[in-house]
Amino acid sequence: MQNPDEDTEWNDILRSKGILPQKETEVTEADIVNMLEATIEEKQSKSAQQLERLSLDELDELEDEEDEKVILEYRKKRITQMKAEAAKARFGEDPIVFTAQPTLVAVVCEVPNH
Repeated sequence: MQNPDEDTEWNDILRSKGILPQKETEVTEADIVNMLEATIEEKQSKSAQQLERLSLDELDELEDEEDEKVILEYRKKRITQMKAEAAKARFGEDPIVFTAQPTLVAVVCEVPNH
């Protein structure tokens, strides 16, 4: 059987009879940009309309909620950062060094001359 994605007369006939599924339309980059811009504009207009309907007290409450969200997000980031710092080795990268006895005696017991 031929490739069903191929654009031939035979596949067009099969699509018209319902044997092959309809070919998906290609979405270009310009279409994607237009969809994104339309979505952003729609969301901004909805949020602007919602804000216009609110009273001053409701706007103050909304600001407080946003401030609390930002503070909580900052707090979470800071706590994870502090936990990561606490989990690091406190005495260098490798605090345990295995040495042979002659090296140990030379490093620990004997005082250098300088």
